[in-house]
Amino acid sequence: MGCAEVPLVVNAAKAAKMLIVGDSDPAFNREQIAKIPYATISAKIGRGPKSLLVLGKMERRNLYWISADNAVLVTSNGRIVQSAGFPENLIKTRFHGSDPVDRRLHLNDLPRWSVREIDTNAEKRYGIPIFSEYERLGERNISIAGVNIETILVKENNSTKTVNWRFSNYYWADKYDGFIWKSRQHIARTFPPIEIEVLKPSA
Repeated sequence: MGCAEVPLVVNAAKAAKMLIVGDSDPAFNREQIAKIPYATISAKIGRGPKSLLVLGKMERRNLYWISADNAVLVTSNGRIVQSAGFPENLIKTRFHGSDPVDRRLHLNDLPRWSVREIDTNAEKRYGIPIFSEYERLGERNISIAGVNIETILVKENNSTKTVNWRFSNYYWADKYDGFIWKSRQHIARTFPPIEIEVLKPSA
């Protein structure tokens, strides 16, 4: 996760943030986003304000999104698989089989369940098995920075027997190809969910 310490990447995130929002809370629009020469997402923790993150590194399927204050979210096909720079962090994610979030949530034969293991630093918990069941909530038209997108909203119900933790993640998957345009995901048991919107996808 050392990419968050690279001055070029951090400066790019700060420059992009200033270009769009200056010193105030963000109000993203398509014209401003188009001026940023990087793939970008917005992220909001709980009920807090939105923050801008730029793509700092691609490593196979993992995308490393960097904020102006050096926080990092790593996503794989829309799912958060790692984080750094937050009060609580997701250290690692390991899948048992394929991940339905990987371009499959829009399918009529939506996978019913999946299993993964996660490590978190908050309680020094390692190898927490997460059992997930998927529920299609129907079509949703959403707007991100002025662009209307047809999506399928899928609820992921998660549970684990090793700790007292049940939680739900939500994914707005493109109706036609399953790309995750928006999501609300948990990274640790006592940390608020993170809501992500893709402002400019990676190439």
